[in-house]
Amino acid sequence: MKRTETPLRLRGLARRLLCIAAALAAALSLVSVQGCKKKAPDTGTQTVEITGDTEPTSSPLNSPTVEPTVEPTVEPTAAPTPEPTATPAPSTPSGSGKKIYLTFDDGPSSATPTVLDILARYNAKATFFTVGRMVQQNPNTAKRIVEEGHLLACHTMTHDFKIIYVGPSAFMNDVAQWREAVKKAVGYDAGAYVIRFPGGSTSAGGRSGRGAYLDALHAAGYHAFDWNLGLNDKWLAGNTDHLPVYDYLWKSYCETYAMYKNSKVMILIIHDTEPESVRLLPRILEDLVSKGYEFGLLDELDEDYLM
Repeated sequence: MKRTETPLRLRGLARRLLCIAAALAAALSLVSVQGCKKKAPDTGTQTVEITGDTEPTSSPLNSPTVEPTVEPTVEPTAAPTPEPTATPAPSTPSGSGKKIYLTFDDGPSSATPTVLDILARYNAKATFFTVGRMVQQNPNTAKRIVEEGHLLACHTMTHDFKIIYVGPSAFMNDVAQWREAVKKAVGYDAGAYVIRFPGGSTSAGGRSGRGAYLDALHAAGYHAFDWNLGLNDKWLAGNTDHLPVYDYLWKSYCETYAMYKNSKVMILIIHDTEPESVRLLPRILEDLVSKGYEFGLLDELDEDYLM
């Protein structure tokens, strides 16, 4: 009996072990099958393989750009804007080409320094037709006229018609005295060879008789100049409307400008011995500047201008 039981028990034990092994094998097979069927969730990102401690070789899609890890330089790193290939247009000249000649007669007077101050404010130059006896009385003003770049011109020594218009010889003698007065006041021969006849050129014997005076002047190197613009500040009898003197002078200036604005040469006569003329001067200068005029000196012209 004992020999028979042992084999039976062993066979039973072996059978149970085989069943257990079969069950385990089945379980393992089921786990493997389920693992293959399972899908990874769709994250919408690109799969990145990471090995060890290395950084990703590419960034996830739709992710923001990574900021730089170093501070930007102070100066721009981009290349400068290229220079324009077109040649720039030349600058427009400041001058308009329109020129006017300011002239002041019968000084220098006590008001002439004020006139010089006004001209300096407007950067305007002028020709001063001076009387020799006035130069003797105001030598420092005569000197200032020259020093500030204006033209010291001749209006005879005496401005006395009974003396200067006796004849060409008497006239030229008076002019020579003017020249000596200028030399003494300024310290050298600062008088321009530019002259205005007292009363205008027709005072020297009219248009037919002035020729002999002009010949004498030309022989000495002078050019003579009348005017075409004026304030009528020596002809107040023309104020038939009885305007205030200031208004009458302004009206006269506007009327003469309208008559001669298209003239090749424009010469404005003002008497710096007349207070209202001096008071009007800034308004006249502002008007001329607004019209685009430059201010010239009469020694620029190489021929007479006579009315």
